[in-house]
Amino acid sequence: MKNIILTSFLVLIAYNLYAQEEKLSWRKENVSFSGYIKYLNTVNFHDGDDLLTDNLLHNRMNLTIYLGENITVHSGMRNRIFYGDMLKLPFFSAASLDKDKGILDLTFLPINKENVLMQSTFDRLNVNFNYKKWSVILGRQRINWGINTVWNPNDLFNSSNFLDFDYEEKPGTDAVRVVYETGELSNLEIAYSTNNDFDNNQSIIAAKYLFNYKSYDIQLIAAQYYDDYSFGLGWAGNIKNFGFKGEANYFITPHDDNIWVSSISIDYAFKNGINWMISGLYNGNYRSQNGLSLLNYYNYELTVKNLFPSRYAFFNQFSGNFGAAWTWLVGGIYAPENKLTLLIPQISYSIKDNWDLDMYIQSYFADIPNIEQRNILYVRLRWSF
Repeated sequence: MKNIILTSFLVLIAYNLYAQEEKLSWRKENVSFSGYIKYLNTVNFHDGDDLLTDNLLHNRMNLTIYLGENITVHSGMRNRIFYGDMLKLPFFSAASLDKDKGILDLTFLPINKENVLMQSTFDRLNVNFNYKKWSVILGRQRINWGINTVWNPNDLFNSSNFLDFDYEEKPGTDAVRVVYETGELSNLEIAYSTNNDFDNNQSIIAAKYLFNYKSYDIQLIAAQYYDDYSFGLGWAGNIKNFGFKGEANYFITPHDDNIWVSSISIDYAFKNGINWMISGLYNGNYRSQNGLSLLNYYNYELTVKNLFPSRYAFFNQFSGNFGAAWTWLVGGIYAPENKLTLLIPQISYSIKDNWDLDMYIQSYFADIPNIEQRNILYVRLRWSF
């Protein structure tokens, strides 16, 4: 009931801000409303004799209100309707979609039927206070400390799955974050997040100092990450014409071995418009018996301490354009621990302003128990507003 009340309240705010003509000039200057509607069709198969099809209607609404020069209110709501064969699989359940790890329960299921399921969630709901060099952000927000494209050991608060291409905004967390601009190219951030029980063992408090040194952006991180102490380093710069990025975190664990998790990447833009990137991951927390399977990875069961089901993983990607409307990408992941090969070709077409058509393929070849080779074809139509 409280979720329905909250949703109705925010919808009424948006309606009042947009429906009354006399407030038009104020709205244009102080209110921003955007979002999209997407249809995603998925075909999942092995040899063609076990075809699974799935359908997803995905809507997003972003509302930002500027209350004077120093206060900004932001909300982001995500609505997804699932129907198809995926609902019949054992790992896909209504309970898994009805979980909200934040202090407030902002996730609910308006439709929960055997053949159709709807999830609504607020993954952004925060207030930003700005004064001179200070910013304080309170509420559900994205704390993006990651630097690399694929794996982010520095992203303590919001670990995200690179393969979940349909969630561009990435998850948020309930937190309070304070940012102080120490210079033109430097700042200090302190952030704290916890669960609805305010349990210290389920809390994260971290500080990040970002500065520039000899054309490199460098960040240093110190944190209490649940029961662990964590120290991190990240950088982004260039070696001649090559982009060079990296992240590392060292976790001091009271009841287990201390671990490293680190990743680096190199990228290069060719003169013909083709972009190339290679990235590597060292996952010191990986154990073959820890139950992190490829299936779990695909279903977003990962943490900053375990970003991939292998101790080592390597990513390679080429991307470019065909004219103004077409973009393409050919990528792949190889993990020697499980002899995992993942091929990820993609192609996108800009139909017209605000309309896009995308096709993604993910083909898995792995030596993981209970995981056979799979091919997944995604076709997505998107209208942005």
